[in-house]
Amino acid sequence: MSSSRNNMEALVARVLVIGGTGYLGSLICATLLETTRDIVVLAARPGHERDGIVARLRMEMSAAGDAGGKALERLRIAPLPAPGDRRGFHALFRENRIDQLINCAGAVHYFDVNALKESNVDLVNDLIAAAREVGLERFIHISTAFACGFSNEIAHEALLPEPEADPTEYTRFKRRAEYLVAESGLPFLILRPSIVIGDSRDAHYFGPAYGLYQYWASFAKFMMSRYRETIHVVASERPLPLVHQDAFIATLLAAREGLTDDSFVNIVSPDEGLPNVRSLWRLYCDLVVRPHELVCHDSVDAAPVESLDARHKAFLGATAVNSEISGWEWRFETTNRDRLIAEGLVFPPVTLDSVRKCQSRFVATSPATRLYMEKFEALFPEAPQEPRARERASVFADEEEERFLL
Repeated sequence: MSSSRNNMEALVARVLVIGGTGYLGSLICATLLETTRDIVVLAARPGHERDGIVARLRMEMSAAGDAGGKALERLRIAPLPAPGDRRGFHALFRENRIDQLINCAGAVHYFDVNALKESNVDLVNDLIAAAREVGLERFIHISTAFACGFSNEIAHEALLPEPEADPTEYTRFKRRAEYLVAESGLPFLILRPSIVIGDSRDAHYFGPAYGLYQYWASFAKFMMSRYRETIHVVASERPLPLVHQDAFIATLLAAREGLTDDSFVNIVSPDEGLPNVRSLWRLYCDLVVRPHELVCHDSVDAAPVESLDARHKAFLGATAVNSEISGWEWRFETTNRDRLIAEGLVFPPVTLDSVRKCQSRFVATSPATRLYMEKFEALFPEAPQEPRARERASVFADEEEERFLL
């Protein structure tokens, strides 16, 4: 092999992506193929066939204006060993000559302790053991901004102390995984995105119905079988920590190139302009649900649950955990994010208008939502003249709520 070819190959990293068949993993793989010369090795569990994986990557690449083409020639798909198969993990790293690892695997169950342990402890330990053996250049770990738990302290870009409480078992295990990576002795980069929503440019989103999309999907599932003149929701006035997927992926690329080893990055949008949950519900009701009255409560306990019909109760129950999370005052250090922005990172902020684009795209792809709007249009109140609903606030002695007359 010529020296020129050796030099060329030295510029190319061989990047192993764990969790590449999921939402963020597919986004990461597609972006690496599009924007770098790296060899991308996607490790997939049994049941994930190449055609399906490639089709998912093409969706992301097509949304970015490129259906893949030659970039997909740099994709390698390898079987992901079973948990505890240390020899299998060692072989995966050695045979594919892995330089860097991006781990975005992780069960998204809120309370399934066994699944959470398998993906955030057992898998991470298997990856660490294999990475040590091959002398991995860097372990890039995707965590969550909410790994800090319910804490009154700011979430620093460092290992996090144990909070007084966690929203779910999920956040506790994500925090535990961070400790395993940071204390492994391997060079690492830990990225903590908040609630990821669609692309800021065209609002495309190929992920599951989590976060904000869970509210919309749950409303379609439970509440759109009939029209209700009054809608009760749990909605705080605190800014909701959303981040556009293109801001997340741009930060990953910038951090990978611009930050030193052993860094943490809280990938959260600037507070300025972030909508709160009440404004998001007003937007949704203005443009989609169209009740005559929207009643916002600070908690499920404050809502008149017993007086509501079964589907309304089920909706409040299905979204209760996310409602509790959205009502917390989250505070994040953003030193590394701000440094990357100062060095040229383009980080599109989340605003009410950018969420409006994501909401409109969701509605366009939701048959249940479109059917609801067509079926009950005659019952809707007259459309408000302004983009946001007319509102009237009132406070009651036994509970705090805010009513919006639409």
